[in-house]
Amino acid sequence: MGTKRIRVSDDDGTTYYTMPGSTGEMSYESNDIDDTVFGQNFKSGQPGLVNWSISSNAYYKGFAGYVADIKKVSGTATAMTNEACSLVSGKTYQVTNAAHRIMDHNTAIVVKDNGSAVSAANIESIDYLFGRVTFISSYTVAGSVTITNAYWTVASVAKGRSFTLTQTSEATQTTTFDEAQSNGACHTFDYGLKTVSLEVGGVFATSNDFQDLVAAREELVIEINPEGAGQSVARGFFKAMSQKQSGNVGDLEEETIQFSLSVPSVDLMLRPFGWLHTSSTLTTAVQKALTAWEDETTLKVQYLPNGDLTGGREGDCLITEISLSGGLEAMNEFSVTYQGTGAIADAT
Repeated sequence: MGTKRIRVSDDDGTTYYTMPGSTGEMSYESNDIDDTVFGQNFKSGQPGLVNWSISSNAYYKGFAGYVADIKKVSGTATAMTNEACSLVSGKTYQVTNAAHRIMDHNTAIVVKDNGSAVSAANIESIDYLFGRVTFISSYTVAGSVTITNAYWTVASVAKGRSFTLTQTSEATQTTTFDEAQSNGACHTFDYGLKTVSLEVGGVFATSNDFQDLVAAREELVIEINPEGAGQSVARGFFKAMSQKQSGNVGDLEEETIQFSLSVPSVDLMLRPFGWLHTSSTLTTAVQKALTAWEDETTLKVQYLPNGDLTGGREGDCLITEISLSGGLEAMNEFSVTYQGTGAIADAT
């Protein structure tokens, strides 16, 4: 018998990538529809529409949790004028100085091309979290691109010992008669509202002032850098929601703080939370799943209990959870839920 695998594809099954996990399961179940009638002494049921899903873990292979950096913005934003940008690809440019890429959405922004301000109508989006601007497809860049705004610096959250970054999405049921009749009576789904939260646990330190952070209700940018080298980084706008601390006599006082995503209402903002991968060692499979969750796209998923196609199953799915946790004595580990949409079939 071969080694179990769970694989994903973002090109309709042409190329598959194996999740770096160690455990997974598949669920295939229908609702029990009652069809008991007069004169019967036993309850009768019929299977309704099928809902199938797959779940697995996925390690950030090679990086234990203790190498992770959790950072938050500190101080006040520093003004930057005509900050140089470099071409990333296509119509997307990024602030060249990596230390100036977390931009302040509360400060007026001016994007210039060859020294002239670019109108908002020619800008598709601005990524304040990673210092990027994307122009509309019909716009032609004439020269050097610069940004006038303000940037934030970040500092490590002191005394941290563990973290859990929860990333989920609701699955909105879209099933209709014709779809159910054509796909083997399986439910279909689309992405609903996404949710992001962060819990950080560690040793209590008065210098963190987490209670004051909750009381102030201030928005801040938090950065999660799982491998500590900036190769795969998540950033988002958060507000502190709660602080708890406890401890036994003679032991260290432990502290936990809970952050929830705070979504600014800003024109042209690309996203309030997201990941950026640069020469990352994070496996392609996990990167594909993160991108599918962010962009609300479907993947094809294979569940291969024997490692090959024998006895395997596959189908289209939504990524409805891809959460990450880490700690001093634990691996950086994702938990992933693949919500099936439409038919499931033998793996091919």
